[in-house]
Amino acid sequence: MRYMFGHFPAEFRLTLLAASTQEDAALKDDVKTYEAALSLVKPGGTIHFARAVHGELCRQKYDVILSQGFVSAVSVYLANLAHKVPHIVTIHGIVEPQYLSGRFGSFKRWFLGWLLSRVSVLYGVSNDILEHLYNEFPRLRNNGPQPLVILNGIEPDTFDLLPKEPLDLRAKLGIDGSTFLFGFFGRFMPQKGFDLLIEAVNKLRVAQQNRKFVVVAVGSGDYIREYQETIKSKGLEPYFHFLPFQPMVHHLYPQVDTVVMPSRWEACPLLPMEVLCMGTPLIAANCIGTREIINDTPTFVIEENNLKQLIEMMLACMQDNMPDNFQAYQIEARKRFNVATAAKKLVLFLNDMPGHI
Repeated sequence: MRYMFGHFPAEFRLTLLAASTQEDAALKDDVKTYEAALSLVKPGGTIHFARAVHGELCRQKYDVILSQGFVSAVSVYLANLAHKVPHIVTIHGIVEPQYLSGRFGSFKRWFLGWLLSRVSVLYGVSNDILEHLYNEFPRLRNNGPQPLVILNGIEPDTFDLLPKEPLDLRAKLGIDGSTFLFGFFGRFMPQKGFDLLIEAVNKLRVAQQNRKFVVVAVGSGDYIREYQETIKSKGLEPYFHFLPFQPMVHHLYPQVDTVVMPSRWEACPLLPMEVLCMGTPLIAANCIGTREIINDTPTFVIEENNLKQLIEMMLACMQDNMPDNFQAYQIEARKRFNVATAAKKLVLFLNDMPGHI
């Protein structure tokens, strides 16, 4: 939303309905840049959100609904039964087994597949994620809605800007210049592999004797307390520094020596795009979604969920960091990942839909 909608033509009128979270302030700032109306819905479950969507559809006429992910798709489908507005479902996550298991697991899986077969368009943010959906629901491949794949993108021009009060990481955290900084940016959840990074640090504190290092972890997420407890139980507190969500976080990338992204899966992640555009060395797992982004880049690639390779790559970066390749790739990265190309494709698609704006 931050990047794509900013490139929509002026004749597009955008209204965002979003569940209220701890990042509401950032969302409010973002929508101002692309002049969208914003309605924050208090948490209350699928039916509660569906009522909010239905109310909005009753108030104003819309040409298309673009729902983000499976949970949103269910709410929108229920709300849209009486309105029949063309419905595009953005696929930006895997079908996670824990949500389709238990006593009613089979029914949930059937219902999700049935619902997805009745929307207008399945919009994958990468080829990987759309293929994953087809593997989970094979009938959608040949008999499902119209498919659309447009990779995510970012706004490279904004990366030359700084926040009003830039953060100096080393000064803020009291870290001297000789200490190697690994950066972890994003949400603290199993998908992102932060637990794998904790295990790697636990091994490295024994294996790496020649240079001090720490991990600066910036972000938020449901599992942050569990991870902090694990760090404490292993005696790793000196090796980790946590910071909350940071606006314009890109200005922190060059302040770390290497960004680590040991994800187990992604759809089409923005983080590697942003890091590569800033010329910062990157270690990333070759997992679903990410591999499309880091292919043909200088990224230090490890296999998904491979602790041994992660440790080896972190050691290699500390012993012989090679940022020149990454700095040279900046120009290419800013061309390759520019969201203007992606937004143009989406706008053309929307204008070609029946009843387009």
